[in-house]
Amino acid sequence: MKLATFAINGRERIGVVKDTVVVDLNAAYSGYLRSRGVSDPNRRANAHIPPIMKSFIEQGDQGLEAARLALDFVERKAYKVHNAVFPLEKVKLKAPVQNPSKIVCTGLNFEDYRRILNLQYLPVPQIFLKAPSSIIGHMDPIVIPEGYGEVYHEFEFSCVISKRCKNVPKEEVDEVIFGYTILNDITAHNIELITREYQQWAKSFDTFAPTGPWIVTQDQMPPDIYNLRMVRRRNGKVECESNTKHMRFHFDDIISFTTTFWTLEPGDIVTSASPPAGPIELGDTIETEIEGIGVLKNPVIGKKVTTEYALKAGIR
Repeated sequence: MKLATFAINGRERIGVVKDTVVVDLNAAYSGYLRSRGVSDPNRRANAHIPPIMKSFIEQGDQGLEAARLALDFVERKAYKVHNAVFPLEKVKLKAPVQNPSKIVCTGLNFEDYRRILNLQYLPVPQIFLKAPSSIIGHMDPIVIPEGYGEVYHEFEFSCVISKRCKNVPKEEVDEVIFGYTILNDITAHNIELITREYQQWAKSFDTFAPTGPWIVTQDQMPPDIYNLRMVRRRNGKVECESNTKHMRFHFDDIISFTTTFWTLEPGDIVTSASPPAGPIELGDTIETEIEGIGVLKNPVIGKKVTTEYALKAGIR
């Protein structure tokens, strides 16, 4: 399933994207239950699908089974279920998980980018945290504070954690992955280049984590997720083509390493790191396409802020 968070008529919901429509899972499942003789499903415990992605993920297999029943019901009704099916073009796609407890990013993990940077790999995954408050969704604007130097578009294959986990063996990592999405690790490049001590500042500006456009469950991904085409575009022009086959550490390595020291929660996002990145400017529209997932697209705008801190930090 392609699971999305979307807004329609002033309400945020979660749904399944099917071709040109999105199915509101809460409404569809309520319709399914009524067809089975449940008169008021929303008053029954465990008889609904929550409208929040993180809560849905926490339901585990129970939630996924309810979603399958809801989707099957809508399909049998030829997608004619009142207030449950909407044209995709009429809804606003939001970040699939809007409030993860953590965004765990990985650095320097694609061989094609390492060769360009001429850096040496660390012996273990290079992980860092990006602020959850930096998350935005498909077509939301990336806002660059003016006067703080060049900004780069790092495009990353990412997974979403399915359940609370700690000390996960490599061979069991698939059991804690709910699905896959795209996350753009937008980075204030000039700030990061001054010193690695500024990395958290450079990575976590508001709007610097476009995510989406949806989550694709494991069963709907191509059989080999480590052979997926990745494309970075700016203003419709391809600026980089790569492939997940260039990843040095796979998610089994990254998650097993991370959970040795940190507890991951449902809805947390873990990234792959980026193939060769590139600069973005005010007025651009950037896209990331990953095979099996889709296209995440965002415009780039600017915002005037005080340049006091740029001057103090020596940013040019």
